[in-house]
Amino acid sequence: MEYDIISQPFKLKKKDGSLISGRVFRPDDDSSTFPTVIFSHGFGSNYRELMHHGSGFANNGIVCIFFDFCGGGLNSESDGDMLNMTLETEADDLVCVINHAILMPYVDTKSLYLIGESQGGMVSAMVARRLRSMIKGLILWYPAFVIIDDAKKRLEKGISDVMGMKISKDYDPVAVSLDLNDIQTGYLKPVLIIHGDEDEIVPIAYSESALKKYPDASLITINGAGHGFDGSDSDDARNASIDFVKRNEG
Repeated sequence: MEYDIISQPFKLKKKDGSLISGRVFRPDDDSSTFPTVIFSHGFGSNYRELMHHGSGFANNGIVCIFFDFCGGGLNSESDGDMLNMTLETEADDLVCVINHAILMPYVDTKSLYLIGESQGGMVSAMVARRLRSMIKGLILWYPAFVIIDDAKKRLEKGISDVMGMKISKDYDPVAVSLDLNDIQTGYLKPVLIIHGDEDEIVPIAYSESALKKYPDASLITINGAGHGFDGSDSDDARNASIDFVKRNEG
């Protein structure tokens, strides 16, 4: 069944008063609740770069929620500054969005999925581990599990930027404090990882390692793809993600 779609912007206020901006794509059916994916963007990016995927999920009966992390990118619609952003601030933002989502009347609170690209994948993995009883499945597009190793190298060299963008003084210390093994082995529910074999920013070896750590994971390799998916690679990643949710909904 293919659904008509409603697309709605939203804003939510955090405890500190700052605002998170986002947009929901959902099936135009007020009589039902639907499995829901919450999509987290990568370092320095924003949800508009991913928003073209929303209709594909909603057409297939899956609510898709996008948002900007506070300080998550130079063109963020949410409050905050990149100089105050860390993996932990982004994890807090994602938890706020989850708590907002479960109040939406069309969201099936027993069928919540996290999907993240690059740094958003790392953050999604962190939150899935922490809220493992709430999150039914985890989808990771070229997840930046390399961040901890990169942070160690920057600290050793005294570097304070990533890809030309200045980072918080706390960014790297927070990153190196994380236990990647616990993040991965501690989430027991289904995980789908999608990664390009020509990714020079996050080598696919990090996803191959994660595949061995997660108790219930699968890895789709996109041949010839780098860091970020375009064209048919992007379509294939979205369709594989939709299929993953549908399989888990059984």
